[in-house]
Amino acid sequence: MAEVRTFRGLIYNPKIIENLADVISPPFDTISKDLQQELYARHPYNIVRLELPIENPGENKYLEARDALNEWIDRRILIPYERDSLYFCEKTYEINGTRRILRGFFAIVKLEPFENRIILPHEFTLSKPKEDRLNLLRAIKANISPVLGIYFNKTTTMEIWEKVEAYNPIFSTDDFRFWGIDEDIGETVSGLLSNKVILIADGHHRYETALTYTKEMEAEYKKDGPYSYVVMFLVEANMGGLSLLPTHRVIKNIPPGFESHLKDIFHLEKRNQITLEDDEHIGSYYRTGRFYKFVTDELNVISLHKFLDSFKDLVFYYTHSEKEAINLVDRGEYDTAFLLNPPSMNTIKNVVESGMRLPHKTTYFYPKIGAGFVLYKHNL
Repeated sequence: MAEVRTFRGLIYNPKIIENLADVISPPFDTISKDLQQELYARHPYNIVRLELPIENPGENKYLEARDALNEWIDRRILIPYERDSLYFCEKTYEINGTRRILRGFFAIVKLEPFENRIILPHEFTLSKPKEDRLNLLRAIKANISPVLGIYFNKTTTMEIWEKVEAYNPIFSTDDFRFWGIDEDIGETVSGLLSNKVILIADGHHRYETALTYTKEMEAEYKKDGPYSYVVMFLVEANMGGLSLLPTHRVIKNIPPGFESHLKDIFHLEKRNQITLEDDEHIGSYYRTGRFYKFVTDELNVISLHKFLDSFKDLVFYYTHSEKEAINLVDRGEYDTAFLLNPPSMNTIKNVVESGMRLPHKTTYFYPKIGAGFVLYKHNL
């Protein structure tokens, strides 16, 4: 069973920061250089200065982030919440013309190696982002943005949210509400994940970085400590309001014979347009002006990558937009596109509980809960 705890988080001071939307940011790995500059300009205390600091010549960006964090605490821009709590967040968003509500809570969770089968990954990670996150964690000794975890317990989650609604939020806007609660909800949450696993939906690099950091600190101090936990935003899989978006593959540098080999592996059925039916075993293949449907024996993304992994030097671009994928091929910037439906929550659960991981960029959970709602500082 996952060990989930309350914690005394750092939050923005409501007496100084009236609109939390001015100071929060997306997760580091979704921030472009243009957005980074925009967030810096939006507010002098935007959390991007800690989450993804700009590196200026002659400066160490990690130490700059550390100094900024300490200064904000000294100036009471960021303040410790009054007591150990869980932090609940409700976010309203729109997708494909439909209004949805995301609900989840921030807690600290005991870090567990994946082989313990308590916290489970669903995708493979890359080394470069983990190195960056580890350098930042060593410098600031705090979690700035959470790992997104999903769990399966619909009934108890509904009971918890009935209680949350009775409390006054710390921050409230048209788009979200944010609470800190330490009273009778804590005991209910303890039973929420009894005999349950947590699936990492987003933040694999942050989780694996935290694992590495924990090993370093436990080796130094010879015991568990605040560094043995990581802050997570936990969402119930089927009623928490998360959306799963498709991630399409656009490819160039394909070798001669690529398409004929593809036809040997999959039966390609020519179509006049994209046919992304609600089926995890169906995909679409696009070459300039030509659409094909194909059916796979396994999950579409697994079967496709078994085929693609047989080729060297392919260059990939990932997009959630069918239109962008097609335009990139039509403009000649890429050779072909594979358009795939996303797997369902239950499929992801079944895959990871079997011990498998999905190919990189299989899933895109939306919306992303970024940095700035609540921070977990190890030595607070």
